[in-house]
Amino acid sequence: MALRGLALSFFLVLATLLLARGQKDPGPRNQRGAKEAETCQRPRWGRGLQLAPDQENYKKNEEVLLRCPEGFQPSFAHVKCSGKVLSISNGKPVNGEVWNGRDSSGRWINIQPTFSVECMEVLQVVPGTLEISSTSIKLNWICRLPDTCQHIWARCRLEEHSSPPCEAEEVKGEERLHGWKGTFACPPLQPFTVYSVTISLPPSTILYTRLLRTKEAVPDKLEKLWLDPSTGSLRWKALPSCKGEIIGYQLNITARRAHDGSFLEFKQVVVNQSVTQYTPPHQTPGSQYTVTVQGVTAAGAGAASLLEFQSYVSGILWFVLSRKRRALPSKAEVDHYTELQPYENLDEYCVIKKTLLAEADAGKGGQAREPLPQSLPVPESSGDSHSSE
Repeated sequence: MALRGLALSFFLVLATLLLARGQKDPGPRNQRGAKEAETCQRPRWGRGLQLAPDQENYKKNEEVLLRCPEGFQPSFAHVKCSGKVLSISNGKPVNGEVWNGRDSSGRWINIQPTFSVECMEVLQVVPGTLEISSTSIKLNWICRLPDTCQHIWARCRLEEHSSPPCEAEEVKGEERLHGWKGTFACPPLQPFTVYSVTISLPPSTILYTRLLRTKEAVPDKLEKLWLDPSTGSLRWKALPSCKGEIIGYQLNITARRAHDGSFLEFKQVVVNQSVTQYTPPHQTPGSQYTVTVQGVTAAGAGAASLLEFQSYVSGILWFVLSRKRRALPSKAEVDHYTELQPYENLDEYCVIKKTLLAEADAGKGGQAREPLPQSLPVPESSGDSHSSE
């Protein structure tokens, strides 16, 4: 019995010594547990998020820099591990990791376990608000990180350099954005021209960029419109596609009686963009024609070029461009003068005029006039002069 009691006392003393030693000198397992309590694993946050330094574990209070692809910003630029915390989940104790993030004012705030740090668009162009006309581009924007947006710039630039005759001027449209939402508009632009709209965060972060073409406008007035004397066709100089793609030409032809201006007929003709001439059919002798020609784009018909001509006898057309009339001769010569310019049968016209003058001289001498041959046409003069047979 004495020996059994002595042995029991020995084991009790040994157990006490071992327990005391364990408290003073923790083993490897306890050391590993203490180490785990001072670190955090790499967080599983939003896609595209880049951590620097990039590693699997971070020490307590180790600061980590977060980055995102161009055009995006993280919810927090800097985070750090604050250690582990014991929480209850579904009635069971769970060890969680605590991370803090630094806000725009430099304070460290706790990142809730349910909150996911992610890459967010700094600036968003509101869908459906982009408006493009022939002379303007504008859009509405919203900033998701107002502190960052105080340094954002928006600009418009001419993207395609043109050549004569379609020369487009460079624009100087650049402004700093303010607040958390607004509207950006380019300065007055030119139709049917490509511009770039860019919103950026200096020094080199592009938040939004697009190439946009302004809409088409009606074309300019034809520079040249004339009647070809060799064919009797209306001709014009083709328009360049400066304000829009030329899809055709529209001709409006109005016929009136030359002696009283009363209406005869109206005809509208549309030809494609490759056509630069047109022959008016069925010209009626003694009729005056007014023709307008307009270039056409998708935006409509442009300003009209005007031309007038008059038909006297079949086969002979006479120009009647009122803006180019010459002064009439003296009253004594009015009956024998015409300002109309024939474009064919020129020799015959000279013979007719000479004959008229010769007959006039004969008339002054009291001799009877011989009638002109019926086959020769006698032109009328413009104005109040009359024809003679």
